[in-house]
Amino acid sequence: MTTSYILDTGPLSTLCSFPLNGSPYIYTVLKYASVLLADGVITEAGRGKIWRTVSPLINTGEIKSISSPIEPEILDTSYGNDLGLGERSTIKLGLKLGLITVIDDRDAFVVANRFGIHPIGFQDWVVKLVQESDLSVQTAIEIVKASAKQYPKMYLAHTLQLLSSSELRTK
Repeated sequence: MTTSYILDTGPLSTLCSFPLNGSPYIYTVLKYASVLLADGVITEAGRGKIWRTVSPLINTGEIKSISSPIEPEILDTSYGNDLGLGERSTIKLGLKLGLITVIDDRDAFVVANRFGIHPIGFQDWVVKLVQESDLSVQTAIEIVKASAKQYPKMYLAHTLQLLSSSELRTK
């Protein structure tokens, strides 16, 4: 059984935009994790490249789309101008389900922490998939390197160091 994670629009976009062996990462990652998306993320994904990749996966049940709760309304009233719909609905769903939430937007990351959610970033999530779900270190390195331009340069060296640690090298 795979662990379930709630993904915000940014991490979802990364999974759908960068290929691993000619296919978007999402197909590889779904072998190691269950992906849940808040309805606001689906709305933000629109009808572009992300939607073309995700839509069939939702239709087959390989990705779950879940309605986010209305509460806490303060997320919409106080943070509505600074956080997107996907970010707000991801935080609400994280609060409701208590699952690990993957958020890359800095402001949304801080707000999620203020609400008691302790999200992780995309690259940290890839490391977690190696540690806990048997994603191979080599595949993780490929994913991290290919998507590195999406994140601050300093993250890459640290993430590669984490992936090359002695406890992960055997995977």
